[in-house]
Amino acid sequence: MVSSLVVALLVSQAAPQKLRWEPRADLPVTGALVTGWLLSEFAFKKQLAPAACRWCETNGFDTAVRSVFNPNLVPSAEGFGGAHVASNLVGFVALPLSMLGLDALLAWRDGVFVDAFPVDALLIIEATFSALGLNQAVKFAVGRGRPYTVGASPELLAGGHDLADNNLSFFSGHSTFSFGVVASAATVASLRGYRHAWLLWLVGVPLATTTAVLRLAGDKHWASDVLVGSALGLATGILMPTLLHGRVAVTPMGNGLSVSGRF
Repeated sequence: MVSSLVVALLVSQAAPQKLRWEPRADLPVTGALVTGWLLSEFAFKKQLAPAACRWCETNGFDTAVRSVFNPNLVPSAEGFGGAHVASNLVGFVALPLSMLGLDALLAWRDGVFVDAFPVDALLIIEATFSALGLNQAVKFAVGRGRPYTVGASPELLAGGHDLADNNLSFFSGHSTFSFGVVASAATVASLRGYRHAWLLWLVGVPLATTTAVLRLAGDKHWASDVLVGSALGLATGILMPTLLHGRVAVTPMGNGLSVSGRF
């Protein structure tokens, strides 16, 4: 009898947890966040981005870090293309695919893929694009010049493919997205109680860090841009799922069920 009770308790503790979420709120909010970011980035960027830098000065710290990747501090039309392309591939392709793929694998291993993974994906996207939305608003408002624009002539900058991007340095969207998706995916997996949820941190943090460093190597961002973006992504990715989508506990009672949330 005792051994059976112990086994039952262990199985119960290991079972994935239900999370708080409301389809009527989370679905439209997430859709609005994603749509708003896509429109601001691909449809209205030229209208929203400042034509000239509002924050044009730099500082010793940012300049020193930039000199590690660009020793002569040479200006350019749009930075270094190879590192920029690599940051897109790592940050916007490899990283989200690996995080969602690992979450799906853990949900499948624990036998709750159909019920849990779609909700997990929604909560991950919601938190990540909440951070991206704030990032985009700050970028347009602050208007910080990118590193490659320092000392560049108007004629040189005119050779770039995306002139509207020249004054959107603060703060790094790639870093915000990368650390946001890692933190939200790992937090959701931990709230679920998936076995080996730590794997998302183990795989995700190096990829997110690589993305951030590539933004520096591409002369696209100052070090302070990357640090602020990474911190915001981490904070949003951890806090939003924890505070808004904590575990739901269902307790049988004499006249029904008691439902409560764990935060």
